[in-house]
Amino acid sequence: MTSRLRWILRRASAIALVAVPFVVAGCNDGALTTEAVTDEILSAQSGAVAAAASMNANRGSWNNWHVHDLPYGTEPYTDAEGLVHKDYDIWPVIWPDYPSAQSPVVYCIDGAEKLLVGGDGGSKMASGTCRNDLYIIQIRLNASDAPAPSGKWTPLPLGNGLTFYYRLTPR
Repeated sequence: MTSRLRWILRRASAIALVAVPFVVAGCNDGALTTEAVTDEILSAQSGAVAAAASMNANRGSWNNWHVHDLPYGTEPYTDAEGLVHKDYDIWPVIWPDYPSAQSPVVYCIDGAEKLLVGGDGGSKMASGTCRNDLYIIQIRLNASDAPAPSGKWTPLPLGNGLTFYYRLTPR
């Protein structure tokens, strides 16, 4: 188990164990006990860890990919599978509850968010595709005074003369 996965499990366990007394207190029939709810939570977490480990084993190397799963200001790092972990970036602007079950973390191919597409003389400042469990996420970065991409894109003016555009396609 990677250190990041252990950290996630400890954090989820701590949150769940704090919530258990409130769940049990709200149950008037006495059918639930703190121990029963805790056992269910820990069992569900173990299943999630096993599923994540299986997905990583099937995926192989994550070289040339990164995931936005760290709070702002956290130092990026690369795990044993080659996946680079970075901060949340712009994703909480799109999904205010990011990261959550309703807004799963976003994985990007390296270069998707960088100014590699345009550089000197390119047609776009940045362009690429990211994804999470729910969406394929197309992204573009344009000068704010440049024409918007054609099609249905959502603009996010960044206030620095640039506009971030994104388009979500359900998976």
